[in-house]
Amino acid sequence: MHVTEPAIQLLGFTPVIPAAAGYLAREGVGRSLRGWPYAPLLGRFVAVIVWGCGGLASLTVLGIPVAITVPIAATVLTVVVLVLAIAFAGGLIRPAPVAVPSRSLLVGG
Repeated sequence: MHVTEPAIQLLGFTPVIPAAAGYLAREGVGRSLRGWPYAPLLGRFVAVIVWGCGGLASLTVLGIPVAITVPIAATVLTVVVLVLAIAFAGGLIRPAPVAVPSRSLLVGG
């Protein structure tokens, strides 16, 4: 028995399930960190990880061995994380500016 067979029988595996889960994860992270400027970026990152896991699961269902898919996925994830880390450290990605109301609007004129 394959490890994923009970999950497939239970959920009726389709690509819609990881897509919806990724969207919900993105929205959940975005809502929980809404005051933080990096919230949309982290939400997208979480969604991509969920979508990647769904893609790996579907490749496993198709019969492609885990010994092939997992090293490729780990390499892609490592490259993306390193590029983002270097971009943050180098100042290429900065927080979105927060709009501050002008003083004249607060005082009344």
